[in-house]
Amino acid sequence: MFRKTIPAVMLLAVLSVTCYAQPYKLVVHNVENLFDLDGYAVFQDYRPYDSDGNPQYTPAQVLTKLENTARLMARYNDGRGPDIIMMVEMESDFTPLADGERWDHHTILARYSDVSVSQMLGDYLDDEIRDLPSEILLLKAFEDFGLTGYDLAVAYDRDENLRPRHVQKNVIYSRLPVDHDKTRSHPVEDARPILEVWVDVHGHNLVLFNNHWKSQASNADVEKTRVQNATVLKNRLDELRADDPGVDFILGGDFNSDYNQSHRYPYMEVTAVNDVLRSVGDERKVKLGNTDAVYNLWYEHDINKRGSDTFRGYWGTLMQIMISPGLYDYRGVQYVDNSFDVGRFPGKNVHTNSLAPNRWHSFDSGGGYSDHLPISMKFTITDADDPERKLTLESPGYNDDDKWEPIPIRYMMPDPGDVIMPGTYGSSSLRTAENFNKLMYITSAISGGFEVTVNGETYGLYSPTFNVRNEFAGLAGSGEQISFIGRLGTFRGQWQFVIEDITYIEPGW
Repeated sequence: MFRKTIPAVMLLAVLSVTCYAQPYKLVVHNVENLFDLDGYAVFQDYRPYDSDGNPQYTPAQVLTKLENTARLMARYNDGRGPDIIMMVEMESDFTPLADGERWDHHTILARYSDVSVSQMLGDYLDDEIRDLPSEILLLKAFEDFGLTGYDLAVAYDRDENLRPRHVQKNVIYSRLPVDHDKTRSHPVEDARPILEVWVDVHGHNLVLFNNHWKSQASNADVEKTRVQNATVLKNRLDELRADDPGVDFILGGDFNSDYNQSHRYPYMEVTAVNDVLRSVGDERKVKLGNTDAVYNLWYEHDINKRGSDTFRGYWGTLMQIMISPGLYDYRGVQYVDNSFDVGRFPGKNVHTNSLAPNRWHSFDSGGGYSDHLPISMKFTITDADDPERKLTLESPGYNDDDKWEPIPIRYMMPDPGDVIMPGTYGSSSLRTAENFNKLMYITSAISGGFEVTVNGETYGLYSPTFNVRNEFAGLAGSGEQISFIGRLGTFRGQWQFVIEDITYIEPGW
C-alpha cells in the first residue's frame, strides 16, 4: 500500500519542469466515463458483470479507453501532450486507502516503470492494479505514449466513511509545478466538486478551476441548480479578486451550459454562465479590467463552427474556457491571442463524414473516444510587471449572439472507400468489432416492423435527421429491395443501422 509521502529530493526532481519553448498549451476534455477496475461502480455498465452474470467492462475495454485517450492527448505539442490537461468525468475512487490517504502517483509510476499499461491490464493484472484509481491508470498510459512529467490534482468530497459523495471527479494534470497546499475542492449542489488548483508558471501564479456542472442544458429547472454551482465558483473568484484584482485564473470544464446560454434559452430568467459568472463575448471590456466579467473563448471561434458536443442533431458548446482580465495585462501569466481551438481529428475522435464526435462504445474490447471534443488555448508569461499595460488584440472577440443560429450536424456523402461494402463482408455476420460503429452499404427489403435482415440477422433502423417510419412507409412490408448507407451499432441492447442523412438512401453507387 502506497502512502502520500515521498523523499523531498525525489519530489523536487519529479516536479521540475522541462524547459519547453513557450507558449504553454492547456487542454480541457471530458473523457466520457473513465472508470477503474476495482469492481465498485455506481453505474451498472461499469461493473465487471451485468445483471445476468455476463462479463462487461473488461480490462481490454479499459486499456482501449486509456490508450485512445493518450493518443488523443498526444496530438498536442508535437506528441508531447498538453502542458496542462483539465479532465472531467473520471470515476471517483470507491476503494480509497485507509484514513483518507491518497495514492502516491509518483511511487506507482516508479513501481511499474518497466511494465506497460497493456501488461498491467493483461498478464500482470492483480488486485493491487485493479484497485488503482482511474487518474493514475491514465497517467501510466500517458507515460507509455511519451506524455511525461505530469503532476496531478484531484477534487474529492467524501462522506463520514471517507467514500466519495459523487460518482465522478475532476482531475488536473500539469507539467507546471502544483502548489498542493492550495489545492481545494468546492462542493456544489447535485454536481461534481469544483477543483481549484494553483500552478507556478516560472514564479507566477495561475489559478485553475475545473468544473463539471449539473447536466440537461435546456432544462430551466435544472438551470437553477447550475446557478447554485456557478454561485459557489463566483464567490470564490470574488475572494481572489478582493485579494488581487489582477489575479490570473482560467475557468474550464464541462459546464453543461452553452456559452450563449441566456440567448439560446431565453425562457431562463437567470443563467449560470452568463448572469452569475458574467461570461461575455466583449473581449475589449474584459481586457481593460475593472470588471468581474470573464471572456468566453468560444467568441474567438467561427460562429458557424462553434461546437464541442452534439445533441439531437445539433452542436452544443458544453465544454468551455473562460479567462480573467488579468490574462490580458503585462504582469505574470498572459493569454496568447486567438489561440483557442477545438480538437477535431478526422478518422480519430471525429467521424470523417460529419466531424461529429466518435464517441466511446463498449462493444468487444471497446472503441471510439468521447462524446465531447477537447478544446484548448495557449498562455505565456511576461516579466514586464506592468499591470496597466494591456495586450494588443488582433480581431478582438465581440458579442455576436444576435447572429447565432442553432448549428445542425452536416453529413457529407462519404467516399466509397470509407464504407464497408458487400464485397467485403459477403455472407458473414456483420456483428464484429471490425464493423462496429462503421459505415456499411446495405441492400435489403424493409419489414413491416421497419427492420432489415442481413445475412440472417435482423437490424432496426434509425435516423437523427429524418423520420424513418415516414420515409419508408411505402416500402415497409412490400418486399422491395432498397440500398442505403448505415452506421452499425446498438441501442439499448438492440442492433441497428443509423442512416445519418436522407442522401444516404439509394446513393447511386
